Amino acid sequence: MAVRGLGLDVCAVDRMTAALARHGERFERRIFTEAERAYAAGRANQAEALAARFAVKEATSKALGAPRGIDWHDVEVTPARSGLHGPGVVLRGRAREVAAERGIVRVMISITHAGGVAAAVAIAVDE
Repeated sequence: MAVRGLGLDVCAVDRMTAALARHGERFERRIFTEAERAYAAGRANQAEALAARFAVKEATSKALGAPRGIDWHDVEVTPARSGLHGPGVVLRGRAREVAAERGIVRVMISITHAGGVAAAVAIAVDE
């Protein structure tokens, strides 16, 4: 397995809170998939959960080389399953095309939140 790309992003939770207050459900639908929104709605801090997903989307795009044309819904964050695996991503559309063109078969992610900031790292790997 070889690393083909690395991405890092941070998102301030208060910035996400402000975006949600200002643009509401329209913003949520544009940026996040239905599954991501449902996951965040069930969390104690919805804005923190969405900030983390936003950071993953940005970090994944960077790991893929930040190509043009990737839609927000082309990268979907899947939740961790306790005792089984950590969070993951599903690539669709342009993100999936770019990954295939570059020989990327998987994107591994890590998410954290502290001090009002959500951060994510994405590592794109072949085989």
